[in-house]
Amino acid sequence: MMPRLSFAAAALGLACLAAGSASAQGVPPGSYLASCREARDVAGWLRASCRDRAGRWVEATIATSWCAAGNDIANEDGRLVCKTRSSGFGGPAAPGGERPPSGSYMQSCRDVRMVAGWLKATCRDMKGRWVEATVAASWCTAGRDIANIDGRLTCR
Repeated sequence: MMPRLSFAAAALGLACLAAGSASAQGVPPGSYLASCREARDVAGWLRASCRDRAGRWVEATIATSWCAAGNDIANEDGRLVCKTRSSGFGGPAAPGGERPPSGSYMQSCRDVRMVAGWLKATCRDMKGRWVEATVAASWCTAGRDIANIDGRLTCR
C-alpha cells in the first residue's frame, strides 16, 4: 500500500521541484518566482510569463545586469522590476547607472530602460497591443509627467 501525501506535502514537493528547475536553468532568484513561470535566461535577459493583477499570464523581461546582487527581482502587475533593499525603488538601474525617470507611463509600460539619455519601453496602445516607444528624457523638464498616450511616450 502506498502512503498518501497531504495536499500541503504535495505542494511543497512541487515548489521544490520548480525551484530546482529554475536554478538548473540559471535564472536568478527572486520573489518573481512565486507568480511567474517559464523563467529563462536569454543572452543576459530574464524572460518569464508572469501574472498581472487581472490574473492573466503576460510576457515580461528584464536585463539581469540591471539588478545588482542582493536586490530582489519582483513581479509588479506582470512586469519584472528590480527592488533595491534600501530604497524599494521599482525601476531598474541601467548598466551606466542611469535610472528611468518616474511617471505615469510605468503603469502601462514594461521593459523600461535608459539608452544614452533616451527612455525606451514597450507600452500598451489603446487596442491593447504592446508597441515600442521612445522619448528623450531631457525633453521632459522637472515637474512634468511622462505618460503613455496610445503607445507613445509623451511629456505633459
